[in-house]
Amino acid sequence: MGLEVNIVTPESPIAAGTYEEVLAPSALGEVGVLTGHRALLADLKEGLVVLQQANGSDTYAVSGGFLEVSDDRVTVLAESAENARDIDVERATKALADAESKLKSLDSAAPEYHAEMARARRATVRLQAAKHAAH
Repeated sequence: MGLEVNIVTPESPIAAGTYEEVLAPSALGEVGVLTGHRALLADLKEGLVVLQQANGSDTYAVSGGFLEVSDDRVTVLAESAENARDIDVERATKALADAESKLKSLDSAAPEYHAEMARARRATVRLQAAKHAAH
């Protein structure tokens, strides 16, 4: 039977399907969901959401949101989500280098500092997702 999984963002649905396991980055640590999992609502942080099936897995880079589990249905409500296969590694590498460069010249109390930190975290997660998908 499996888990009915949906990943959605404010802009659009990203993925839907039946999977055997879901791994997600909650604010309190990595969450693994299998069929029969009890109801759960978790705050997500930036990281990889991995949807596993017997014949492989699909990986998504997410930048926060919520995970809801109920009756073998898993919904990921993400601020943003991108399939690892669709990530432009060159663009993500440039975004990370640019954010890191700007961080060197900013004071940690400056509002721009936190925006650049978030940008660096998003780029790092995108690169991790692309690397995960390549294996």
